[in-house]
Amino acid sequence: MEVDVTTELAQRLNGPFSLRLLLQPSMAILFALRDGRKDAKDGLDPYLRRLMAGKAERHEAVSSAWASLAKVLVMAVVLDSAFQFATAQSVQPLQAIAIACLLCVVPYSVMRGPAARIAGRTSNEDE
Repeated sequence: MEVDVTTELAQRLNGPFSLRLLLQPSMAILFALRDGRKDAKDGLDPYLRRLMAGKAERHEAVSSAWASLAKVLVMAVVLDSAFQFATAQSVQPLQAIAIACLLCVVPYSVMRGPAARIAGRTSNEDE
């Protein structure tokens, strides 16, 4: 069975549970802001730079992100699975995981570094 991705995404925008498309990235961004401030306070390199660095730094960065995002990701997978069941009476777990990553991991990864830079700048101005 061939899946039309644009149709699938359009259904998510207008279908049941559509509020989650705002809430889940918002929660991920809030966690990124919190973790970015902590990174600045601890004097760590930006998040994406640590992801591309050596194995030890990458492991620490991923562990830190997972600790923050675990509950949000699980909730995103559950909600997307519920959406799939409500609209198609079936669940595609890989698709639910991909949507959860798109809604949570991407905003978190993009916002954590800038949050650290802004927090670092404001703390330097206070001194």
